[in-house]
Amino acid sequence: MDPARDSAANSGKTRVIVVDDDLYVRTSLSTILNKSAHVNCVATHASGERAVAALAGDRPHVALVDINMPDMDGPSTVRAIHNAAPRVQILALTSLTDEQAAAAMIDAGANGFLAKDLPTPAMINAICAAATGLQVLSGPATRLVATDPYRDRPHLETPERRLLGLVMDGRSNSEIAKAVHLSESTVKYHLNALMAKFQVSNRVTLAVRAAQLGYR
Repeated sequence: MDPARDSAANSGKTRVIVVDDDLYVRTSLSTILNKSAHVNCVATHASGERAVAALAGDRPHVALVDINMPDMDGPSTVRAIHNAAPRVQILALTSLTDEQAAAAMIDAGANGFLAKDLPTPAMINAICAAATGLQVLSGPATRLVATDPYRDRPHLETPERRLLGLVMDGRSNSEIAKAVHLSESTVKYHLNALMAKFQVSNRVTLAVRAAQLGYR
């Protein structure tokens, strides 16, 4: 039995698989994710074929799938995973250097994009959000999925933008309080105001919605 898989199944953590033909990416991401209190990387696979074949045993909530892979490419892998396990949420691993290929992942059914160089806290937040079915975008990905990504952007003052940026970086309330020299209760008040502006109910969806609207 795989200890990581057993631990994830028993801990309530979000179970993740990484599908990428690059050994360094697979190793790095699995190491990063398994340090999280909220996520476990239960398996890594070098190809889409191997990932699909192992779905029943891996039982992932989220699959991180590289766009460009030999044999079965990213979009084909997304479709195959959806056919085999429709409840698995899929994020495209990308640097967005090939926008056409990235857009093809969305067309195939991916929930969004996860930049490979995304800061760890933001990556964990994005994966947890994806597990709930939310669309997840990082960096400039917003331009690929909406003709007017800024249409519903709330107006923010400079202090609000700074707070929002810290939330998107995955900072806790205490860390934000230290960064902006405010009390935690004041930070909580301002974050509640931000959540009201963005019409969301928690900080994870706040970060995701802000990314969708191009605040990064």
